[in-house]
Amino acid sequence: MKRTGSDAAQREGAAAAPPRRPAAVSAAAGLLLGAAVALLAGWIIWPEQVSSNGARVFFIMLWVLFAHACMRGFGWVRFAIATIFGASLWGAWNSGAFANGLATQINAQDAVCRAMQAAAFVLLCLPVAGRWFAAAAARRE
Repeated sequence: MKRTGSDAAQREGAAAAPPRRPAAVSAAAGLLLGAAVALLAGWIIWPEQVSSNGARVFFIMLWVLFAHACMRGFGWVRFAIATIFGASLWGAWNSGAFANGLATQINAQDAVCRAMQAAAFVLLCLPVAGRWFAAAAARRE
């Protein structure tokens, strides 16, 4: 059977098409976006619990950016999340008493957001996500 030109073009287009985004990456982006929405809702509902409005705006925008970057296939998001968690732990460690530092640094709403962010980080570090990020980076080159 002879292949027509349109068959060859379809196969060529299929080879150049980006691989499907894994469900783990989509779920992680959803969790990061959910964390941003939770921070915004907490800011609106309990404004007295927010010690710095500027920091709250910064982190809302940061988690939205991370969710967008995940969906676009930028693997640096994993390192950025790890850096933010590391800086948070470093701040708690430098507070004098580590357990007290963690307890005073996190309220219930922030704990839920951090749990969502940690779950997103775990999903983004799965091997299937790593392969997809690598394929997305190769596509951009």
